[in-house]
Amino acid sequence: MKQLIYSIILLGFILNASSCDKNEAPDPMEIDPLDSTYVQTSYNLEIPTGFPEPVIPSDNQLTDQGVKLGRMLFYDPILSADSTMSCATCHRQENAFTDPRVLSPGIDGIEGTRNSMPLFNLAYGLNTAFTWDGSRTTLEEQALEPIDNPIELHQPIPEMVQKLKDHPDYPLLFRKAFNADIDSINVAKALSQFMRIIISGNSRYDQVINQVPGVEPTELEIIGRNLFNLETGMPGEAECVHCHGGVLYTEFSFKNNGLDDIASINDFSDLGLGGVTGNTSDYGKFKVPTLRNIALTAPYMHDGRFATLEEVIDHYSEGIHFSPTISPELGSEFTTGQNTNLTDEQKQALLAFLEMLTDSSFINNEAYANPF
Repeated sequence: MKQLIYSIILLGFILNASSCDKNEAPDPMEIDPLDSTYVQTSYNLEIPTGFPEPVIPSDNQLTDQGVKLGRMLFYDPILSADSTMSCATCHRQENAFTDPRVLSPGIDGIEGTRNSMPLFNLAYGLNTAFTWDGSRTTLEEQALEPIDNPIELHQPIPEMVQKLKDHPDYPLLFRKAFNADIDSINVAKALSQFMRIIISGNSRYDQVINQVPGVEPTELEIIGRNLFNLETGMPGEAECVHCHGGVLYTEFSFKNNGLDDIASINDFSDLGLGGVTGNTSDYGKFKVPTLRNIALTAPYMHDGRFATLEEVIDHYSEGIHFSPTISPELGSEFTTGQNTNLTDEQKQALLAFLEMLTDSSFINNEAYANPF
């Protein structure tokens, strides 16, 4: 009888223990990482001395996880239809994130119609229009455009999203960055986060301004800077500062810089901003690029027509052509009544100053380099 009672008690303990096991927390090894919630870490963006604070969208704050993901996507050819090209194919770090080719071919070998723009200091362009013609109003919007562009990466957005979902690593990386599944919105956000942290502000000129010990300008560079900023009173000053002013060396404006002879408002081969706004007063106007790292971003102009900085300086000195929307700031017979006509010595001085704007640490920064 006692044996029977002991057996019943023992059975009760076993059943009770089994019931308790069911209420215990699940084994961490059995939790699906894709069902977990992650905490994002704010990215520490280093602002160069003298630079303003960048404006970051409230719905796409910089995080370590988002920047890491964006950097991977930027360099991964998975974003192209045949997985052969990435964003970095046409935006190379050694060229200040632009393309040394006049026109960049896409995955089908078809060339675009405009030269690739450099991708740095974009965190300061939040409230302006992106691309040569201003057709994209936010960096997030611009980030997706090359993916489904039939000339560039040529991949429909839904197909790109599915490829990322099928990838062994990206689903978890998106979960860690956004606590969300992969979609086009978060692809754009990740790419934009990476592009916003690409900042250049440590050129030799910056080092001179910030009085870095041992860094001094040459006499030629000083003359070139004065020409650039209209400080000498010499004949034929360059007057570059009108459109390339401020610490960023661009005012994010759109100008017609007199590249071609245009007799009629309807004769422009590329309408530029006018093709977006529909306003004839915007025909032939293109975004004024930054002059930072300008020595690295050849060829020049929206169509890459000038191979060297010397050609660019010659154009502004004596090569301006007439068109109905020509910028009044240009020194030429069509605006001021006479060409700028820089001397050879002035041209060399201006070139020396422009080369001062090259940031060698920027093009060698591992934080911007290919992570694969």
